Amino acid sequence: MKRLLCLAASAASHVTAGSASSSIHRREPYEVFKFLGRIPGLGGNEAQQQIGSSGVNIPLEVWRKGGTDLQWAGEITVGTPPRSFKVIFDTGSPYLLLPQNNCTTCSAQKSLFNPSLSSTFSPTPGLSLQLFFGTAGGGTVPTNIFQGANCTAVTDTVSVSSPPPITGTSQQFLLCDYYSSGLAAQPADGIFGLAPTPTGLWPDLATNTTLEFETAYWNWITKNDGLGPEFGFYLGGDRPQLTIGGTDTNLYYTSKLRSRTISLDVQLSTMRSGWVAGLRSVGLGNGFLLSNTSSPVLDDVALLDTGSAIILTPDFATAAEVYNILSPQIGPLDDLGSWGGPCEVVDNIATTQEISFTVGTGERAVEVGLVKGAFNLGVFDERRPGICQAVFVSPVETAREPIKGRLAWVLGTPVLKGYYTVWDGKAMEVGFGELRSGTGKGRKYAKGKRHGKGKGWGKGRGRGVWGL
Repeated sequence: MKRLLCLAASAASHVTAGSASSSIHRREPYEVFKFLGRIPGLGGNEAQQQIGSSGVNIPLEVWRKGGTDLQWAGEITVGTPPRSFKVIFDTGSPYLLLPQNNCTTCSAQKSLFNPSLSSTFSPTPGLSLQLFFGTAGGGTVPTNIFQGANCTAVTDTVSVSSPPPITGTSQQFLLCDYYSSGLAAQPADGIFGLAPTPTGLWPDLATNTTLEFETAYWNWITKNDGLGPEFGFYLGGDRPQLTIGGTDTNLYYTSKLRSRTISLDVQLSTMRSGWVAGLRSVGLGNGFLLSNTSSPVLDDVALLDTGSAIILTPDFATAAEVYNILSPQIGPLDDLGSWGGPCEVVDNIATTQEISFTVGTGERAVEVGLVKGAFNLGVFDERRPGICQAVFVSPVETAREPIKGRLAWVLGTPVLKGYYTVWDGKAMEVGFGELRSGTGKGRKYAKGKRHGKGKGWGKGRGRGVWGL
């Protein structure tokens, strides 16, 4: 099962032998927010096993440009003796990748892995792979410049030192000797994939076969007693964290979680090595923003992706419909999928409009809302200081899932950070816990049409397959 990238979405995407498609990269400068009480060398706050946590808490550090949160990263260690690395924890990918000491395109600020210094390192399975990336660090502006990495699949010990420590021995991961400009510029050293399935595949392009491997997360779960199959993300506030092998019940209302838990599309999630669910409606205030008829029911799908700082629509036409309803002053900013308008218009929508998404597969669906303020991604181009980018981005090619051909979205952190999200790959479920701070409450819908009229900005362009 060879995975080809046709959808620029996640911080890390799939292995491919094809040519680079349009992708999204981060812009300079990057602002690193470090919080009071952080341990030197670690992410945003002090990690500790606390009452109410059924797993191991990893502190996270947020990278932000202006008012836009781009990525969250924490610390892992690799090798013997252990060497520390900052990695982006990404639900849009199954891969752990790190830069090697022979990487000539990596920035001087990155920690580089030297295989000769680890007594537990093995060069096997030794497959050479080229990866194409979507956001390459959580950026917001599309680009036609290649973004990716050249890597080799190797083996070593991968651990977390947060108390209690967890270790995965004989872990296969990708060691990279080339980073593209967007990946090299991001502050984190590498990417840590958090796919729902326990195993992934290395495609051997030389023999046109695949080799199965156990992902780093599931290696931790199987080799450390007391850890469950779920993990929890808290991306808000001044002490963000990832909980491995459980959740931190200090941060959300547990009694409400079951009613706000959705089932995944198991077949698509397995094929995509990501967390894919149905998308039933997109709402604005008290009515529908998008719908097939006068009802709110859509038959789309969505990838839930902590590695994306945007909402990626399926195509140009869908983005045009959304913005036509929100404001006729918002239009395309380039021919690669960026949309925006006068900053005061974009900011007014960000602070006043209630935009929501109904996600779920089968009979279980949950309404989740765009975080207040997240609609405005900030000034699009320093040469045009009065123009701001909006959160909905359109791909160059139409994104469709490969089984039924349904339109495919990516719901990134502008939605996910409004909740305590609980991810269970064994049960194939995702829960949207209400934060104890009271944020992340549901929204109501608004009226509109899936293919309604308006001051349209044009028709959809191109075709494509999503997820493989």
